[in-house]
Amino acid sequence: MFLFVIPYVSAQVMIGIAYNALVLHSDSWWRSLIGAVVGATLLFFAKIPLERPLRILGKYTTSKFIHLSVRFFMLEEARALKQILNYLIDVVLAFASTYVLRWFFPGAAGKVLLMGTPFGWVVAILFISICIGAYLDFDMLSIVPKGTKISNHD
Repeated sequence: MFLFVIPYVSAQVMIGIAYNALVLHSDSWWRSLIGAVVGATLLFFAKIPLERPLRILGKYTTSKFIHLSVRFFMLEEARALKQILNYLIDVVLAFASTYVLRWFFPGAAGKVLLMGTPFGWVVAILFISICIGAYLDFDMLSIVPKGTKISNHD
């Protein structure tokens, strides 16, 4: 939850906020689609460095849902079809994020609000979530196996 779901949703919201705050005429379907493709591409490249901790989490979890969810988003050794489906899901969710945020913050006043604090709050939620997740799952994400003594050799 803290290492995957909340950060993933936060990243999607950040895509929507950034797009709607930066694009002057964001209410066009075509422009929203282009923004979603760009956001999903950036998210695709951001997922690659996160695979190692997620792989460890998926390997040692007892929850079947978490295991399957994490395995779906593993892209490093995935087949092309899985990578394409994963990317398309990101595009659809990024498009939905841009649309929903535009609906919540309509017009010029909405753009002023989006350029202000919401992005900072989402980044704070992302950071706090990852910190909590890392704290709770520290033993699981540890490189040294449990019960192994570490000695210092100079």
